[in-house]
Amino acid sequence: MHCMGDKEKKKRQESLSVNWLVSVLIHFPEIFALNFNVNKHKFKFSYMVNKDLSEKEFFLFKDILMANLEAYDDLILKKPAETAVLRTDFSGLTLIEVIRQLKTISLEEVHIVNTVTKNSFKQLLISEVSENLNEFKEDLDRHEELIKHLTINYSSSKQENIFAFRQKGKVLIFDK
Repeated sequence: MHCMGDKEKKKRQESLSVNWLVSVLIHFPEIFALNFNVNKHKFKFSYMVNKDLSEKEFFLFKDILMANLEAYDDLILKKPAETAVLRTDFSGLTLIEVIRQLKTISLEEVHIVNTVTKNSFKQLLISEVSENLNEFKEDLDRHEELIKHLTINYSSSKQENIFAFRQKGKVLIFDK
């Protein structure tokens, strides 16, 4: 019988965390970047909108997103979860960041944030959508299963801060 050492366990957990981030980015091409910071117990979704959003547009989006997340928190989590929605303006672009508690993160939560963001910004959302989506349908299904499975496991990762983003069809991961 072989016992897994602490070093091996840590390496396995870090690998699960990285696989989870890669799977989410592949499955949700609208997500610009993901970051989870274990020390701060936070998970951040980042989206890029191809427009300078007005205060009104941003607050309308934020209200809809918060209402959806609060309903999720009440119905599924049975308790409130801390949420922050931030925006950073660049010339002609807006970065939107949705920050949630790391312990609550689940595939359902990713779906809620992504769906509200897609519905709010539609074609203005910068995304790496493949024209050959049907070819990747089986892969997407496999990634969804992986996301469901890994969501349960990765939250105990000891890795401090992992940042993942997409660039020219590749997923890049950094341990900051």
